Amino acid sequence: MHGEPKKVELNKPKTTRLNEVQLEKMIDSIDEAIIGCDKEGYINIYNSANERCEKMNRKNVLNKHVDKVYDFHGKKSLLMQAISENRPILDQYQEYTTESSGTYVEIICSTVPIKEGNEIIGAVSVMKDYSKVKKLSKIIMDLQSNLYSASQEKTAKPGITSAKHSFSDIIGENPLLRDTMAWARKTAENSLPILISGETGTGKELLAQGIHSAGSRREKPFIAINCAAIPENLLEGLLFGTVKGAFTGAIDRPGLFEQATEGTLVLDEINSMSIPLQSKLLRVIQEEAVRRVGDIKERKINTRLISISNREPLQAIRQGQLREDLYYRIAYISLSMPPLRKRLDDLPLLLNYLIDKYNKKLNLEVKSVTPELFSLLEMYSWPGNIRELEHVLAAGMSSLGSRDKNISLDHLPPNIRHKFSAGSLQKRNRRNNFSLESTLDRVERRVVETVLKRNNWNVSKAARELGLKRQSLQYRIRKYSLNIT
Repeated sequence: MHGEPKKVELNKPKTTRLNEVQLEKMIDSIDEAIIGCDKEGYINIYNSANERCEKMNRKNVLNKHVDKVYDFHGKKSLLMQAISENRPILDQYQEYTTESSGTYVEIICSTVPIKEGNEIIGAVSVMKDYSKVKKLSKIIMDLQSNLYSASQEKTAKPGITSAKHSFSDIIGENPLLRDTMAWARKTAENSLPILISGETGTGKELLAQGIHSAGSRREKPFIAINCAAIPENLLEGLLFGTVKGAFTGAIDRPGLFEQATEGTLVLDEINSMSIPLQSKLLRVIQEEAVRRVGDIKERKINTRLISISNREPLQAIRQGQLREDLYYRIAYISLSMPPLRKRLDDLPLLLNYLIDKYNKKLNLEVKSVTPELFSLLEMYSWPGNIRELEHVLAAGMSSLGSRDKNISLDHLPPNIRHKFSAGSLQKRNRRNNFSLESTLDRVERRVVETVLKRNNWNVSKAARELGLKRQSLQYRIRKYSLNIT
């Protein structure tokens, strides 16, 4: 007999009854199902969302062992697994049946062990109802199939494309941006895989659309998907297609690689794709053929692949987010969209473009921003890049009267004004103290340029001297806009 389970206390040196009630109410107000247990496996946390998901009353669950409440079909509970292995288990699929209600449940679950000092005292799981995710994803896949069927009928008609933007929509004259654009124009006509990297809000998908619109595939399908937005096992079927009987509810359906044949497929946030799925993607790229989930037949594809990463590729490889062999397959051409803080000389052009855009939307006649506001814009660090700049401008212009001609700091909503001013002070301090990032960039640029000159700009020889791969050196040449003479 185990006796009464130990009550798990989470960092409560001066806990009061009020604190406990508040915590219980907070956990109950969350939409995700939450369950927790002590280190022996006895359940001591079970919220309302879990009652709805599993169709059980918490009174019949609390203080019982997880193995008495659930049938995991021969597998170990994720709660007990996290405790025994002393590690988090994130975004894990699990299916089980509840003993009392007989409800079959499919979930996506993140489980973490709970520690008091160095001692594990329990574990907690946060779960999402996978059946809802699967239903929504099936709707998306069906809609995608309908779009594919419609595009098949339109391919004979000129001018049909789903890419809305071209290179002319990318505003700026900064040397870093000009270099990226020059390479993008050179590669638009061929079909080599391209990897575009850059921070959030820098315009990576805009560049991908521009490449498609400028290339020979411009009249063919352009399909973009965010790899971080769809669970792994659904993403595989969405990319590669399915055959009837592959799993419950599966039907014969072409994947995005087939749907984008002769056109362009964009995989956004590819560094969020799981490593096992990256292995399958690597094979598709190497063989230029796709095998639908549950099928033994391979289907030839002719799809240009553009991948997008919100992390610098070599950093993503070091952190285990991107397979190195996949990187060399998807990055025949590697392009980087510079952050706004590194191209502030483009600020006047971007302001003119955005003000004109929102003048038309809001029926205004705004001319510019005040000198005071422009000075703050120049000093701000712009973590959200151009997307954040547009948000600031749109918010400011929405408060203007029809006779106002200039946007001032006072026109910005309080939440933006406060963040904006605080961020400007931080940027001033970084400029005065020289940030580590900018210092390292200057040193690296100087070293790379010196070694290239010493080797008469022979990239292969310079790469060997620097201990870099040729492609890594080429990336740095483009990053620092070094002119090979």
